[in-house]
Amino acid sequence: MKRLTSFLVVFGAAIGLAVAFAPMASADEPVITHKTTSATTVLTGACSFPITVDFTVNETDRFFFDQSGTLTRESAIANEQDTFSANGNSLTGLPYTVTLTAVFDSSGNITQLHADGVIERVPLPDGSVFQSAGRVDFAADGFPDFTITSDWGSAVNLAGFCAALA
Repeated sequence: MKRLTSFLVVFGAAIGLAVAFAPMASADEPVITHKTTSATTVLTGACSFPITVDFTVNETDRFFFDQSGTLTRESAIANEQDTFSANGNSLTGLPYTVTLTAVFDSSGNITQLHADGVIERVPLPDGSVFQSAGRVDFAADGFPDFTITSDWGSAVNLAGFCAALA
């Protein structure tokens, strides 16, 4: 879900904090951080044209370490709101909550990254709603920068979303 960009933007700052606390961490005590990030990215592949996305995310991260202090997993609860712009048109999504989970190998590389929950919910000018919910598997999808549709679950009215931005 578009969350990869927001996840990676905030992940860099959060990982620095987690590494700083790693010597104090044990396998049963996660390091918890809170942060707010706003950024801009470009969504491609959802519609036949690129879409600029401005987002703000409030996130609580939990970093889990093994007995040796190596980061093994991160779990985040993200509350996000997005604004989509293309072709002189703009849509603002409703705030939503998603759970992000990253699994790391012993070298600190992400081997699994997925998001679960509401992927997006956007009221459209005609009174309908575009909504996507379920699970996004970023690793299986090649780690896209941003997505608004789930791999498992449903996306309702994507055509209406694209038409409103066309």
